[in-house]
Amino acid sequence: MSDHARIFSLGKLPDDLIRAHETMLKVQASIKKEAKPKVKAGILYDIALELTKELGYEKYFMGAGDRRIRFVGHGLGLELDEYPFLAKGQDLELEKGMTIALEPKLIFPEKGVVGIENTHVVTDEGLKQLTHFDDNIIIL
Repeated sequence: MSDHARIFSLGKLPDDLIRAHETMLKVQASIKKEAKPKVKAGILYDIALELTKELGYEKYFMGAGDRRIRFVGHGLGLELDEYPFLAKGQDLELEKGMTIALEPKLIFPEKGVVGIENTHVVTDEGLKQLTHFDDNIIIL
């Protein structure tokens, strides 16, 4: 089982959406370094939220307004969405060998969505990416 998403655009996206997508790639990279055995799943959400806030995108992180979700990833196994949930307040600790879908996204009402989703495995060094397709926006 794998969970994987990419952003496609019919023609070039505006520069602000390209920069926003690049921010989500930074969030992905940061979480990949920190997601090691014994790290609590909720800490990874906190890291993503803090970095998003520092980079000026908190208002759009994982939704907008009342439709915002408070997670940045989830486990994969027998089901597509299962523990651990990388979500606000989650105390479940990561274990070596867990499979995680990491999906930081920004949602801009009336404009669109940018972000990334890849499947990873938890290692002692952080997340090792299992899905291999260019993380950049695909312009059609």
